[in-house]
Amino acid sequence: MTATFVSYNIASRAMDTSQASINIVGNNISNVNTEGYTRQRVDVVSVTTSGKVEKYATPVVSTGLGSKATGTTQLRDPYIDARYRNQNSENNRYETMVKGLSNLEDVFDEASAEALQGELSSYINDLQSLSQTPTSSDIAQVVRSAAEKVTQMLNMYANQLDEIRTEQTENLEVTVKSEFNTYVKNIAALNEQIQREEIYGNTPNELYDQRNLLIDKLSEVSNVKVSMSPADRISENLSIPHYRITIENPSGGQPILIVDNDKYAEMSLDATTDSLDVKLSITDTVGNLRDDANSLVSDGKLEGYLSIINGKGSFASATENDAKGIYYYNEKIDIFAKQFADTMNKLNSEIYESDGSGGYVLNDYSTDPKNLFTDASGTSTANLTARNIQVSTAWLGNPSYINTTRKPVIDPTPTGYEATPAGSDNVLRMIENMSSKIDFKDSDGNTILSGTFNEYMTSVVSEVGTDVELYTNFSKTATNVFQTISDARDTVSGVSLNEEGINLSAFQKIYGAAVRYFNVLDENLDTIINRMGV
Repeated sequence: MTATFVSYNIASRAMDTSQASINIVGNNISNVNTEGYTRQRVDVVSVTTSGKVEKYATPVVSTGLGSKATGTTQLRDPYIDARYRNQNSENNRYETMVKGLSNLEDVFDEASAEALQGELSSYINDLQSLSQTPTSSDIAQVVRSAAEKVTQMLNMYANQLDEIRTEQTENLEVTVKSEFNTYVKNIAALNEQIQREEIYGNTPNELYDQRNLLIDKLSEVSNVKVSMSPADRISENLSIPHYRITIENPSGGQPILIVDNDKYAEMSLDATTDSLDVKLSITDTVGNLRDDANSLVSDGKLEGYLSIINGKGSFASATENDAKGIYYYNEKIDIFAKQFADTMNKLNSEIYESDGSGGYVLNDYSTDPKNLFTDASGTSTANLTARNIQVSTAWLGNPSYINTTRKPVIDPTPTGYEATPAGSDNVLRMIENMSSKIDFKDSDGNTILSGTFNEYMTSVVSEVGTDVELYTNFSKTATNVFQTISDARDTVSGVSLNEEGINLSAFQKIYGAAVRYFNVLDENLDTIINRMGV
């Protein structure tokens, strides 16, 4: 038979357990709007009477010794946490890319509406006017002014792309220094605090919440993987989890260890060596420099910024970023500028001139160019880009430098040569080429598009618009998936006022029943002491 006062212990434990549960419910309710808070519950175990052997004892009914609150546990699902963070990284990558591509779209939308294509149309119209009065220096000056506006528009677009690149690089630098490096440092500091608490047998749930919140924020920045094994053995009877966070290698190689208990990595950014190819590097937790961070960072804001800044699209090699970013669209307008200048320069150069021996020959553009458009030097096209294309120094000095006919006057006149100084055949060839299909080629000589100059720019505008729409759809889909996972996570870890209200009522009833149990025991004891045998 159980000893009389053991029953009082059972009742007391029941009250203690219920009160602890009520306190935890109150704590949950008070933190319903606390960012990063994880719902808690009391760990309750049944107190057993086993543990001793009495060989000659009389068998009795074992009633147990009640329940006991042994601690508090956070309600989390590691699988859902991992899915949440992976999806959070993907979601932020798409959001970052949509913002960057939208900036690019603003540049090229302007080109589509009234700017570059409008100036190209004005240039063609002025060439038509010159074809009607080819000897007019005033009209030639108007044509030169129209050509200057075309080059200025190309310069402006290149400069705007540079501005976007600078802005994106600055945003990336802030993300690296103020987010990534700060988060890993604070996570490592929390790990140290948590380990000290665990060594002394405490359960620092609030510190766990702070750490998990920081990891969630870190997952916005980059793809990360959290692991808590193997455990560190502190003593014979105590082991605590070894906490690691890594950036995994997508090709299966060595990952980058960015948090190892109280040690943390540091990321740095190099945008000065090559502004067209920004590089990330990480000094890991043991001091090793990992300069392969660009290839390992595959999600989050970091990947979004890298894709916008470094993305080379179809111009990328096997190891380069193949997203269509600033580099890609800058290369596209450079190709346009080079093709435009080459077409106009070649037509202006291919005129008849004396061969030096009484005859005449068609001038060779490759050996004696008569350039209308050049790079910043004013004479050469060797380094011509959209950023530096300009009207040549020769044309700026003489509006009539543009050759309106292929048969100008040659003095002395070669035998059989008929000059057409008032002709406009060369201007007409220029007009025709501006409206004819041309093979636009990259630096390797590969044709990327066959079409007119207007069609080429229209394709660029359409391409960036398609990219914005595509990544906007990706972002919407990723956001919906993220919200679904977030809701599932909240179902496990979030505080529900309805559920906590039900729990509060249930624990209050349990507490009341324990009090009633005390009263019954008291009445029974009173009967035994004061009434039996009377």
